[in-house]
Amino acid sequence: MMVVNIYDTANDMSRQLVETQEYQGLKKALDELKADSEAFESFKKFQQMQAEAQQKQMKGQQPSEDEIKAIQTLAKEISGKQAVQNLMNQERQIDQMLQQLNKTITSPIQDLYSEIMPQSNENN
Repeated sequence: MMVVNIYDTANDMSRQLVETQEYQGLKKALDELKADSEAFESFKKFQQMQAEAQQKQMKGQQPSEDEIKAIQTLAKEISGKQAVQNLMNQERQIDQMLQQLNKTITSPIQDLYSEIMPQSNENN
């Protein structure tokens, strides 16, 4: 039996990912956001607040109403900024690519279970 190092393949894919249009688009969008220092600071603050709220939830705690309001207010503020809209658009594109890759990579596992899993009529 041939020894397969699947991690070598993963490292190759990681290097190739950097060369994709999707990755390059994400990098460019992030660079453009960083260039708008006010939008970038708000975006970083938003990411931080979201992460803190998620950590609370993972510990079984609920974020306070004030925290939720603050996150929503900041979300509204930053989502109006073009640089943030561009970044979110690029994030969606890279996410779609990663979902497709995941589907391709895991297809042998899906095939193993295909006879016991009910067939869904999804075509994505």
